[in-house]
Amino acid sequence: MNRRTFLQQSGWLTTGACLLPGLFQSCKKLEWDQDNTFQGEVIIVGAGISGLYAAEMLLKQGVSVQILEASDYWGGRMRTLPNTTPLFQQADRRTVYGQFSILYDLLRHQSIEMQEKSGSQLYYFAGALNTEAEANQNIYFQEMLQAVENLNAYNGGDISAQAYFDSLGISSNVEATFNVLAGQAHGTSADRISALGIGRQYQSWSAGKTELTLSGNQLQAAIEQALPNALNRIRYNTAVSSIDYSGAKVSVQDQSGGTYSCDRILLTAPLDVLKSGTISFTPTLNSAKQTSLSRIGIDRSYCAMFKLQTALWPSGTRRIIGNNIAQSFEVSDDGWVYCEVSGEQADMISSIFGDPLTIIQQQFDQFIPGAISLITDAAIHTWQGNRSYDPIGVGDARQLLASSVNQKLFFAGEATHTGGHHGTLHGAMETALRAATEILTSSAS
Repeated sequence: MNRRTFLQQSGWLTTGACLLPGLFQSCKKLEWDQDNTFQGEVIIVGAGISGLYAAEMLLKQGVSVQILEASDYWGGRMRTLPNTTPLFQQADRRTVYGQFSILYDLLRHQSIEMQEKSGSQLYYFAGALNTEAEANQNIYFQEMLQAVENLNAYNGGDISAQAYFDSLGISSNVEATFNVLAGQAHGTSADRISALGIGRQYQSWSAGKTELTLSGNQLQAAIEQALPNALNRIRYNTAVSSIDYSGAKVSVQDQSGGTYSCDRILLTAPLDVLKSGTISFTPTLNSAKQTSLSRIGIDRSYCAMFKLQTALWPSGTRRIIGNNIAQSFEVSDDGWVYCEVSGEQADMISSIFGDPLTIIQQQFDQFIPGAISLITDAAIHTWQGNRSYDPIGVGDARQLLASSVNQKLFFAGEATHTGGHHGTLHGAMETALRAATEILTSSAS
């Protein structure tokens, strides 16, 4: 089956949506040019955006699909604060990275309004909160920004971003801001992420540089409209405990003793779940696959959100970067504050006796005095693993993790992206396309 036939039969071509690559520039490198030889049943582990997208494509090809989801909600890490009230969901501001991606095309087709990210930033260093204009007058701040820019072109030794910063002799006054831009931005801290990994990701990025924002409930609404068939195939509160792919059929068991059978299984569970060993495999995953799991990084993350009665920062401010453990705060003119803490800083919060939400709020209050007394609503969620990153020595781990096993066991999810889009929603969707293609063109081993 060629790509145009697939698009026509799937319904994407008639609607004009680029839910499969090929219709717009964002998708030009991906082709669907092999025959569909697979007829059978597929189980997908995980109802995150990659699992849902893969399921929708397979279902539109007449494949029988069932999704097993460990939690009681769909979307996975797509929802920074799962199971919160509509108030928080609507206030949550989501970033779409790049205008050349499957996710961008999906949102555009669903007529979702996206705005280019704008606004000023405040930086706390040298004992004071500085505007961008004030910060740019500081020579060390300028050197720090140049160091972040240089990381994007880095192609030197495999050292941490923090080691690269230290080698430049830049003042420690701006070290926290560097950690936000070079570490927290990737879901970790600068001492854990590879400078070489940052450079390679930036240099292989193909989704475009534009950053767009939309509210969290708009993203949820778009997924509900675009992937209705997949959403109807989810079995919630079903955590997989074992997968046996030694026979003609794949046998799956959940933690409650339920059993399932299929011809192919697609794992889209988060990397930390695969790393934890809570899912056993028969036969045991080969050494290359196990090594790949150990070499890709993923860290604990605290996602906190709270609302102040009134904003205590200048109108038009979108982010405040501080120098405490919790360092980066997205803010809005209507008083909302969102903070994500990952990597070493998240581990530090975990080691402190007390409520993580209170700790984050207290740290915000230290450079925005009086903020904590104005908080009216607050929520927090702890991810044991948020999104993947490249630590020192990652090598070809993503390629190894993405490869199928015996034409029965397939892998998708942002951590399996090999082209620089790991850690993103659109990257997760691209791996779903790759995995669905592999399944539809697979034959029995």
